[in-house]
Amino acid sequence: MIDALRKVSRYALKAIGVLLLLWFFLGIASMGYSHTYYQQAQAYFEGAQNVLIAHGLCQNKNDCNKKEFLFWTAGGIKIGQFDYGGPTIYVYEVSSPDVVGDLVKAFGEIYKKQKGPKLTVLVYETKHRESKTQFASVKIE
Repeated sequence: MIDALRKVSRYALKAIGVLLLLWFFLGIASMGYSHTYYQQAQAYFEGAQNVLIAHGLCQNKNDCNKKEFLFWTAGGIKIGQFDYGGPTIYVYEVSSPDVVGDLVKAFGEIYKKQKGPKLTVLVYETKHRESKTQFASVKIE
């Protein structure tokens, strides 16, 4: 009788272990959703458009889109207090420290209003579809 109980408990523990592993891997697979910080990324994107318009690089938001100056991702992982990643803003055809400085100022203000998440800004001198020559890289945390 005791041997039978031991066998049953062994199988039950194995089944629980397999279920925990499945739960863990399914959780990891679903965590890195690419739009975790969609709203925050949109706010940064609009702020970047306003800076580029103010510096005369594009006439309006549609012009900025046509010229492919800006792109963004909103990926990250957020589970309770655990927070990893955040939006990334990609800026192309910019090699002016003044423009980068104004972008950082605008992003800093947006960051304070939103109270996070971490933002990464990558600024390239080249066009979007060309080999990338990085001009600046900024993290706002």
